[in-house]
Amino acid sequence: MKFRAIVLATTLILTGSFATLAGAQAASREVRGPIWISVPTSAKPLQSIQVKAPETGNLTITVTGTVVYEHTLGTEGNYCLQLSTASGNVGGCVPDAGSDSAIRSYVAAEFATTVPGFGASAQYSIVRTWPVTAGTTYTFYLNGYETGFNSAWLFQPAITAVYVPDTLAP
Repeated sequence: MKFRAIVLATTLILTGSFATLAGAQAASREVRGPIWISVPTSAKPLQSIQVKAPETGNLTITVTGTVVYEHTLGTEGNYCLQLSTASGNVGGCVPDAGSDSAIRSYVAAEFATTVPGFGASAQYSIVRTWPVTAGTTYTFYLNGYETGFNSAWLFQPAITAVYVPDTLAP
């Protein structure tokens, strides 16, 4: 009889512990592709992800891929990509302004012409964390533009949202 009571008590404790653990686990969602996304000459959303926060905590958003561009000798070119909660926002793309959620690249006019149909490429990665409230739906955008290139594309772009429970105190 005593053994059954110990087993029952242990089962109840473990069941409660597993339920608490399950509520505190991270969750993720990923959007991939299409394989190629054309980068426009004016700021526009290129990719987005919508996520509903399961609990109050943080969402870490990661965007990755490769920018492929065709460049002609004698022409300056640049591109900018920014992760934002606002569609089309590229406010962090201002030169020397600094941003934790934007990347900007410049190709000088003196750079050689790229091979037509192949171009040059640069990998990109932006990671940013936002605090979130339980039950609220959030949309995150990868916005971008290019100027001065013959063409520019994102190759194999991906955007991932990871929910992280709780918040670390400083």
